[in-house]
Amino acid sequence: MSNYDQQSEDFLNSSVLGDDFFNEIVEKKLGNSRNGFKLQLILLSPATGKNENYVSVLYRAKIKIEMIETNEKKSVDVIIKASLTLEEMKTLNSFHRERAIYEKVLKSVKNIWFEIAAKVIKFGPQDVVFKTNPYEIIVLDDLKAAGYEMLNRKVGLNMEQTKMLLMKLAKFHAASAILYQESGKIDDHFDRKIIPLFPEEGSMIDASRRMLEAFETSVRNNEGFEYIANKISNWNVKKFLAAFTNVAEPMKCGFQVMNHGDVWVNNLMFRFDHETNSVNDVLMIDYELSFWGSPAADLLYFLITSVEDNVKVEHFDTFISFYHEQLSESLKMLKYVGHIPTLSELHIDLLEKGFFACSSMTGTLFFAKYDSNEEFSMEIFLSDEDNSEKLARLYDNDNYKKAMHLQYLPTNQILYTTIN
Repeated sequence: MSNYDQQSEDFLNSSVLGDDFFNEIVEKKLGNSRNGFKLQLILLSPATGKNENYVSVLYRAKIKIEMIETNEKKSVDVIIKASLTLEEMKTLNSFHRERAIYEKVLKSVKNIWFEIAAKVIKFGPQDVVFKTNPYEIIVLDDLKAAGYEMLNRKVGLNMEQTKMLLMKLAKFHAASAILYQESGKIDDHFDRKIIPLFPEEGSMIDASRRMLEAFETSVRNNEGFEYIANKISNWNVKKFLAAFTNVAEPMKCGFQVMNHGDVWVNNLMFRFDHETNSVNDVLMIDYELSFWGSPAADLLYFLITSVEDNVKVEHFDTFISFYHEQLSESLKMLKYVGHIPTLSELHIDLLEKGFFACSSMTGTLFFAKYDSNEEFSMEIFLSDEDNSEKLARLYDNDNYKKAMHLQYLPTNQILYTTIN
């Protein structure tokens, strides 16, 4: 049994998941004292499949209750997210950061849209309960119960779904720019210059080195990619990790936004109109890596990791222009008083911060395209054991190689120049 599976089992068998915990959830969700209802049945099931989540355990909970005065039966649906206790993951400070997003940022940007533009816009699930001992736990509304669904990470998003996300992302970024003008950075954990995402030494650095080596081997094994493989061989871990700090800088014009920080398919929930089979909303989840910086970070990360391969390559510049239109329009609606970046300024910023796309390709794109029955976990990267052969085998899968092949085509300036 892997460390991840053991921790998941330990969590399920812990005293944390007792009546007091579930009573508190129902109280917060319904606004009723626990004296007014009684627990009837609690159903727990994994919220993600194998190889779908790497730093937390997530469970879907259906809490069935009976109201004492009326005997009415009700059901409360939530997601229970517990941070893993791997020491390496604790250095990311993900719980503190995500809690601050739910308690401060999401509520604020929603209020900004309502108060200034009279629009009700939701960006993520409603938080319900937070716990810090003995586990770091966030309890959220279950979006699936509200009709939202996660799409296939191996395939990626089509044109319509991509534009829907870019529209929502632009609105989030715009409101966050207003928020920064009003309240500053809010929390030091959103400033990577003060609290870097990764320590300078330790197992996370070693994990990144192993990831880079496996990535280079995978690229080198692609016929006709020798030139690119030779370029990649000159990368080093410091340059690789510096990309995560460089994107946390404002644009040269001074514009900056709150980046979600981990915008990929598994962190998006879509709602469809099933009569027309068209998407009508999308919400973002898992705000563990959010930070202030250039919008180039979310744009590069999302487009590289989460859009259908052919759609991404053919329409990359179109998506950038569409996002810019949505951002500019949103900033004007919210009466933003600062400089609104031009499309040219955004293009320049994307090129200057383009190496971040390479970091996304070696890590999250691999997770998104991973298509094997062989079990995979972050422990493979973090282990002191020599897993080089296994990593090379995991990276050498056709779904991932096809995505990489298309992304390095010299027809796309931004993608192609990132290898330098």
